[in-house]
Amino acid sequence: MKGLKTYFTFLHRNKLFTVVNIAGLSISLMFVLLIADMVTRQLSVDKNLKDTDRICVFASENTAAGHYLLGEKLQSRYPEIEDWCAYTGNFGMQTRINDNPTQIQTLVVRKNFFQFFSYKLAEGNPAQVLVDDHSIVLSRSCANRLFGKEPALGKVLELDMPDAKGNSNQKFTVTGIMENIENSLLKESTEAVIPYENISELNATISLTDGMMGNATSALVFFRTAKGADLNTKANDILSYLKDCWWIYNRGIFKEVQFVPYNQFYFHTETPSGSTEVNQYSFRMVVLFFVIGIIILFMAIFNYVNMSIAQTTYRAKEMATRKLLGSSRSDIFWRMIGESSIMTVIAFILGFLLAKAAEPVAMDLLGVKLDLTGDLSFVTCLAYLLLIVVLSFISGFVPATILSNYNPLDVVKGHFRRKTKTVYLRVLNIVQDGLTIAMLSCAIYLSVQIYRILNEPLGYTYGNILCLTPAAEQETLLTFRNEVQKLPFVKRVSFTQGTPIDGGNNHTMVVMAQGAPKDMSFQTFKVDSAFIDMFRIQIYEDHKMSFDKNNWFISESASKDLGGATDYVSDERGRSFSIAGLFRDFHIRSVMSEQHPLRLQILPADKIYPWTILVEVQDGNPAAYGKQINELYSTITKGAPFDSSWYKDQIVEQYSDIISMNKLIGIFTCAALIISLLGLTAMSIYFIAQRKRDIAIRKTFGSSSRNEMLQLMKFSFSSLLISLIIAVPLMIFGIHTINKIVAYDSSFPWWVPPTAFAVITLISLGSVFLISRKAVRENPVNNIKTE
Repeated sequence: MKGLKTYFTFLHRNKLFTVVNIAGLSISLMFVLLIADMVTRQLSVDKNLKDTDRICVFASENTAAGHYLLGEKLQSRYPEIEDWCAYTGNFGMQTRINDNPTQIQTLVVRKNFFQFFSYKLAEGNPAQVLVDDHSIVLSRSCANRLFGKEPALGKVLELDMPDAKGNSNQKFTVTGIMENIENSLLKESTEAVIPYENISELNATISLTDGMMGNATSALVFFRTAKGADLNTKANDILSYLKDCWWIYNRGIFKEVQFVPYNQFYFHTETPSGSTEVNQYSFRMVVLFFVIGIIILFMAIFNYVNMSIAQTTYRAKEMATRKLLGSSRSDIFWRMIGESSIMTVIAFILGFLLAKAAEPVAMDLLGVKLDLTGDLSFVTCLAYLLLIVVLSFISGFVPATILSNYNPLDVVKGHFRRKTKTVYLRVLNIVQDGLTIAMLSCAIYLSVQIYRILNEPLGYTYGNILCLTPAAEQETLLTFRNEVQKLPFVKRVSFTQGTPIDGGNNHTMVVMAQGAPKDMSFQTFKVDSAFIDMFRIQIYEDHKMSFDKNNWFISESASKDLGGATDYVSDERGRSFSIAGLFRDFHIRSVMSEQHPLRLQILPADKIYPWTILVEVQDGNPAAYGKQINELYSTITKGAPFDSSWYKDQIVEQYSDIISMNKLIGIFTCAALIISLLGLTAMSIYFIAQRKRDIAIRKTFGSSSRNEMLQLMKFSFSSLLISLIIAVPLMIFGIHTINKIVAYDSSFPWWVPPTAFAVITLISLGSVFLISRKAVRENPVNNIKTE
């Protein structure tokens, strides 16, 4: 420690150098640690499950989903399939504990679920917990929430689920307690598991006795094969078989068969599960954030190297003296590396504390769970130590090499100072500017794309609409409808099965269009007349038909697909529905979603059991109106749990991933700008201090302060121009990656790169101008006399 006294004295005397380097490294390490934890977690999803290398997921070319009975069909035909499993959900099921209504998120699974996937049970036997049709396995947190400290095994829950006899509740016995789901393909919100034998009571379109497998994408189906077997080698044979026995392949709606390895499924977003019970994440997002984190870290390292090189002029005499007193080249080199290590350790500690403080915000933006302290292990600590060693060496290598290689006489003659100011500083500054320009270009481009998406016409409009989930039987909901309409601020109330944002329900059929069969995948909505007014759906042709289950309005594009049909639609089986009218197309889900033919059935509200209750309120104080509506709804439904949200928030939620990505890139870019500005400002101070003698000599021979300012500005601007060599390729890569993640086709805004360059130029030249004003105005005698 005594040998480092001169280093601490140097840091104390050069507070700007110390603050800039520690701040830059700490901020960048905060991002790196958060991103590293995210990447590690994403790459280790379900790492504790057994046999995942032999498990695959059934998928078509469009989606990873199938029917429960598909498992039995394929296992009986292909002997390499050792076992299979399937699940669907999550169903929000109501129960009561001590007369208090509560809701639990329930997954419906094949009975071999815990044997097939080896999810850990805290209590219960994996082979026995789901043997009975009315058994239920709770997560540890759910069991604690429902029963507190009391033992949960053997307890009976009444779930709000009608049975075949018409009873509104069914009793389930708790047969097992599973550990909370975490870092898994399954959602962490999964609180309970029940056997698939109950599925028809939860979704009438799914039945274990439906040999036709009508609801074709109702489940995720998993297969475990023998070691070395690959079902993809049998894909053509399986496709041929499914064309004979399954309508969705027979009609050509699905055209391909593939089996996605379980270990790849989490990142296999090109075939999304189409299910709400599983997690999937874009691997491109992981790579993008990882690259950004590395860029920011390197920018901080460049700052340190820049500053250290700028300061070597001031430390050169110290090192020259040490050499004259007997220190070797290696002594000087490793001394500088040691000093770099001290700086890196301090920055790492501060960075870790900053990362832990920012963890909740990062989880919200990244859409994944993070736990820096919980994920600490021997391997993690070893990785952190290796990171510190590598950073210390990289950060200190250049200044250490420079100082250790120079002859003490070079320092005295001034060769060292001139070499430093003309080569190393400029190269590192060019690299830093290039990285910053590229990041800012990507941030601006993504912001433009999101603005375009959010302002793309939807084909419908909406006001202040509150969306409520049904929490009671039809009669009670109609009572609520009547009561809420009496509130003075309520404009309309609608009962609907499907909204534009959720896409309604899919109905696929083969229709006769111009005398030939044609696949039509309709998105269907059953709505009341208030729905039409609420969303300003443009019906431009109305045949004035009476209410009937076979009368449907179809969209303009659907009519065109049907060859201009305006009276009725018939399928290949001779069945038909009448066209009650035509309406203008509108977007479902988001403007980035695939568009389908649409059809609407307009019914009286009392003929619809709603999937969603929509309440439109006037302008004024929507928050207060919403609170009053929720209180009324809770009173009428006797406290039954329900969800309540504004439609405009659901719209924004559709784009939450790209909005979060935009915020993250914006934060990264701001951090890069701050780091760059700190480094540029501090480096400029030292750089100009080194050039004071040259400025003084030129001014003695007639140069003006204005000319000297222009020389400095010209030097900085030329560096910015050279930095485009680095910025342009990185910018192209970043924008190409963004386009893959944000699937929105639009023209490239040509002004984005020039704007990014102009911003960085303004910041850089502004910094140089402010810093150099005093230097170029100084009396040249003050600097010459010190030489």
